[in-house]
Amino acid sequence: MVTAELPSFCKSLFSGVIADDLVFPYPTPPPGESEMMAAYLDDLSRFLDAKVDAATFDREAAIPEDVLEGLAERGVFGLWVPTEYDGLGFSQAQTARVMERIAERDAGLAVVVASHLSIGIKGIHLYGTEEQRRRWLPQCARGDTLASFALTEPEHGSDAAHIESRAERAPDGTGWVLDGHKIWIGNAHRAGVITTFAQTPVEKGGRAVDRVTAFVIEGDQDGIEIGRIWAGEKLGIRSSTQAEIFFRGLRVPDDQVLDLPGHGFKVAMNVLNGGRLGLAASAVGGARTILDHAVDFATNRRQFGRPIVEFDLVGGKIARIQLETYVAEAMTYLTAGLIDRGGIDYSLETAICKVYASEMAWRAADDALQIAGGRGYMRDRPFERHLRDARILRIFEGTNEVLRAFIALAGIERLADYLESIGQALREPIKDIGVLTEFAFHRIRDAIGSRQAGVEVAEPLAGCLRQFERFTGFLHEGAEALVRTHREEVVNEQFQLARLADMAIDLYGLIAVIGRAQAVFAREAAERAEPEIDLVRQFCREAGARIEQNRSLLVENRDARLRRIAAHAVAEREGVLG
Repeated sequence: MVTAELPSFCKSLFSGVIADDLVFPYPTPPPGESEMMAAYLDDLSRFLDAKVDAATFDREAAIPEDVLEGLAERGVFGLWVPTEYDGLGFSQAQTARVMERIAERDAGLAVVVASHLSIGIKGIHLYGTEEQRRRWLPQCARGDTLASFALTEPEHGSDAAHIESRAERAPDGTGWVLDGHKIWIGNAHRAGVITTFAQTPVEKGGRAVDRVTAFVIEGDQDGIEIGRIWAGEKLGIRSSTQAEIFFRGLRVPDDQVLDLPGHGFKVAMNVLNGGRLGLAASAVGGARTILDHAVDFATNRRQFGRPIVEFDLVGGKIARIQLETYVAEAMTYLTAGLIDRGGIDYSLETAICKVYASEMAWRAADDALQIAGGRGYMRDRPFERHLRDARILRIFEGTNEVLRAFIALAGIERLADYLESIGQALREPIKDIGVLTEFAFHRIRDAIGSRQAGVEVAEPLAGCLRQFERFTGFLHEGAEALVRTHREEVVNEQFQLARLADMAIDLYGLIAVIGRAQAVFAREAAERAEPEIDLVRQFCREAGARIEQNRSLLVENRDARLRRIAAHAVAEREGVLG
């Protein structure tokens, strides 16, 4: 159900509309903010350089207490929290800068902070009453305690709407009794504040139905049991900890319900919508460190009488990391600007940032290890750790497969409303895959934009902007054809949905880098903008080639053959194993 008419840049693209006023000009810090942030980041960097040893943290699967205490002293656990709740009151863009800087030093440490800041306390801020905010936000913002977000269950990861934890009204009518089992919950074993979710009976249409409700639990309440704790057993991010939680007859007072009973799914999904930006920023920070290590190795390692960086097949990998990090950063801070601006549906944009940045970080880690060769495979170098740490990013905050389905389904949802049955068929899977959207497509195209970007850019960027307009038409045509062809069954065309999603991802990346480069061009001499122009033009060419290919595959593909191959592989092994 649409709850608000909020504009969305990416969702408008699916209807062939370029809402350029949402993305131009590219967001830049207001006067004075850059100096303040530079001073803050300088202090933070000195602390991290002195205290964070990622290799040791990984080997010992632990973060020393004095590191967490030092972060608390610098306000890291309350970066975006308003000052009236003892936070720093940073914008989303400023918060992303800090997350990026922490992730440059250690991915596991970034996960600890993000589990607390990006999702652990976000629901309290978004949906808590004033009394609830004053009860829990100050202690979390000061770092007196850590926070957790407990949604995932053994049988329900992406399928968040069907979790099995359950809360019933207490027999005396005061509060709830919660029973359930959560798994892989960041910071859980040491959290003093836990946002969690359970099915509860609510009345709808005159009958009782189950709906998810959000609760805030305090870590010392009776009825909470911490089970297995994962640290060193994991592939990567070993300095962070995840744990399972058992709720056994836990009494939860009514004043610990977030929002209203039955509204928990909305709470969870909107928390995750915003939390994905922190993950993207962390991926950018990690990729920067990977690039530094790759360049250092390639310039110092000599083969055949010269540094290996001089060989194109090595230099090309470094160029790839540089380019994709630039794109991911541009997307991340464009999206941060949308969130800070307010009144905009950014659910697609944060999903796109998460997908692109997580896959970028994985490619960067893989390429860097390849550059280092056999040395990269050894634990006395950082390359294998980068690879292990990067792998989780494609799983956290919604798997990339689920998010690709969401990007496409949410994008075509309003496009399909001309047939009510198709629109409804799309809304249910969007809910089921665990993402919430509040975008309402304006039926009158002129009300939100046009097929052309109504902005002027520097001449070196103009060709890329024209290409963006052309590619937007491809996305719209492909989306409309898919809906018309498959109608209600479009939700099952996952190969095709992924192609639409990838087109949207490339389009958002392209407009982000054009806007970013234009901002540099506007304030710098033309020659100083040349490196940015090269990056934009290279991405425009590569993204354009992918969009063209996906456009063709929307029309003619071998999806049926792939399904047959998969079915045969499963049947063959069922015969062996059955």
